[in-house]
Amino acid sequence: MPRSSADLASRLLDSALALFAERTYEGTQMPAVAAHAQVGVGSIYRYFPSKEALGNAAFRQAKGGLLAELTAATAQPAATPREEFAQIWRAFTRFAGANPAAFVFLEHQQHDTFLDAESRVLAAEIDTFAADFIARGQRAGAIRDGDAAFLVALALGAFGGLLKNIRPLPVTELPPQALTGAEAAVWDLLHRKT
Repeated sequence: MPRSSADLASRLLDSALALFAERTYEGTQMPAVAAHAQVGVGSIYRYFPSKEALGNAAFRQAKGGLLAELTAATAQPAATPREEFAQIWRAFTRFAGANPAAFVFLEHQQHDTFLDAESRVLAAEIDTFAADFIARGQRAGAIRDGDAAFLVALALGAFGGLLKNIRPLPVTELPPQALTGAEAAVWDLLHRKT
């Protein structure tokens, strides 16, 4: 793809993510994406043949970015589940700070109406990443018993709630002690009490 084509496709994805975060996927029309990207509507269809194709490309960009952040953060094995949780928390914080629209789009919307098979596979990779962390922590006796998906939902819900509570302040502008305190509180949701 020529550089200008790649730049336009990237601009369209950025515009779509911004509007999906603001208006939801369902509430965003293709002309609005085109206007936000400052192009004609026909330009979108050269790169994305449908709204579903655009939605899936935006989802894969956002979810892939989150997975890359999580993978990089945990590349060095942690000594304890608590330390691994800290790595994961910081990865979520970095991702949400650098990509606020992508984070809102991923965490606060239903995607079932448009995700294709490739997007569902990517979503399952993150679900597996999180479930594996919970299972390791449970085996080590550090994380409470319970269904991994439920425990992950509790932690993600708490993180999403924190971001919603501080908006429009970017997560990167929160005092470090506030993020550390929130991290400790969320760990308390997961930690097995002795």
